[in-house]
Amino acid sequence: MEVLTIKSINSLMETIEMLYSRNDSRIWFRGQPNAIWDLIPSVQRSHPDTEHIITNDFYIRVKQILPNPPQKENYSAWLSMMQHYWLPTRLLDWSMSPLIAMYFAVENYSSQGADTDACIWCLRPSVLNEKMGFGSYIYPSDAYTVQRMLVRAFKEKEVIEPIFEDKIIACCSVQNDLRMYSQQSAFTVHNTKKKLVDYCDDETLYKI
Repeated sequence: MEVLTIKSINSLMETIEMLYSRNDSRIWFRGQPNAIWDLIPSVQRSHPDTEHIITNDFYIRVKQILPNPPQKENYSAWLSMMQHYWLPTRLLDWSMSPLIAMYFAVENYSSQGADTDACIWCLRPSVLNEKMGFGSYIYPSDAYTVQRMLVRAFKEKEVIEPIFEDKIIACCSVQNDLRMYSQQSAFTVHNTKKKLVDYCDDETLYKI
């Protein structure tokens, strides 16, 4: 994985332009305040063995109080809502804007310490999907393919087709959420315990 170094907004934009010039495909960005943190979804960091308990408990509670909840098997809508309330999910947030990613990387810089480098991850989502066997198409989050990648978040023992086992897929949210729209949000869905870096090469994932 190629690691690039910047120290200003200008050098960030120059670096992004350089990445685009290598290959004319979409790039997504994720800012993290500590460069040594793993690139894994929150449920893998905190609750890897109780994911289905958390999701089903959330489903029950929301159904009791929300007048118009998502359909029961619209798993992407439920997990997007959980993500909104900072609950652990198998979704990893990305943005289509490098400046939004940079904001999340440095917003709490003072609390991280002067010797701690932040980072911005840069992902080519269509290249990732092609490597995973899904084609070079970026899926909407409510697509059948994405739903099959999410079903085990709710049904731990669900039998799924082999193509969806141990995979990561890039998708765009279709939820009616102003915050996600403003942040130009996108997701990777992690139906695996492996890390994203384990699947990517120098033409798929970069670290700034």
